[in-house]
Amino acid sequence: MNRQPDSAGAAHPPVLTRLRQRVKGLYAGRDAEDHYVSTPLPWLSFIRFTQPTELNKGMLEPSMCMVLQGQKKILIGRDVTEYGAGSYVLSAIDMPISGHVTQASPEVPYLGIRIDLNIQEMADLIIDMKLAQPAASGSGAAAYVTQSDADLQDAFLRLVIMLDKPQELQALGTLVKKEIFYRLITDPKGDVFYHHLLSYYQGKGVSEAVQWIKANFSRPLRMDELASLVGMSVSNLHHRFKALTVMSPLQYQKQIRLLEARRLLLAGNMDAATAAFQVGYESPSQFNREYRRSFGAPPLQDIGQLKQQGVSL
Repeated sequence: MNRQPDSAGAAHPPVLTRLRQRVKGLYAGRDAEDHYVSTPLPWLSFIRFTQPTELNKGMLEPSMCMVLQGQKKILIGRDVTEYGAGSYVLSAIDMPISGHVTQASPEVPYLGIRIDLNIQEMADLIIDMKLAQPAASGSGAAAYVTQSDADLQDAFLRLVIMLDKPQELQALGTLVKKEIFYRLITDPKGDVFYHHLLSYYQGKGVSEAVQWIKANFSRPLRMDELASLVGMSVSNLHHRFKALTVMSPLQYQKQIRLLEARRLLLAGNMDAATAAFQVGYESPSQFNREYRRSFGAPPLQDIGQLKQQGVSL
């Protein structure tokens, strides 16, 4: 298991401490079950948990989430990473992942700050600023965990302070957002991010395949047709897709199907067999096997456990 260093250790970096205090103040007077706080900026939000959470699977959309307090564990492919204050997870594409908060309490809750990433906007930033491609290869999964530096933390702190100054937020919020994007791209581990953004700008590659599978997950997936659609050979698409998403296109489609079926079942709209057919399965028995393998319990038992935990998808 990988472990990221904890920026909130003995040194207590002053910028991160101030940022944590600001975010903690946003939850003053809120119930413990009130986990998420939105802001006037639709791409900025905050997260709090007052106790550890159950391991859960879900789809990580293009985003960056920094831990301000507490600990979290995440599974990307076969790599398990545990990380704490000052570290962040970044995803350049929609990624099926597993994760949970491992350290949180009412006295010292888990706190996080999240920004949703507009990949087209960030790709345009690379071109407009003429950012040179990093020296590293750009190979690796399109989602990863790394450590923030003081400059990135300071940009977030200035953005959070602006929430109390609406006029300043309207005038300068977008500029700070661009600064955050710039620091994510130019981070020592940002070469993977840069590579994917450039591919997106050029209008070809894995990102188009991901979007097609998301929009058509219930349809049969034929690799030759998908490769032709995105202008790649079957072998190159399979190789690049697996490198970025840590799974094959067929495995990716299966994860989307199972997550959508789980959402439908939790919403109480249909039974397991109907949900299976709705997401593209022809065999309910195969659906039940794969659902249990993915979530650790058959559909009805899993949904019952989620409802007891008050989980909504």
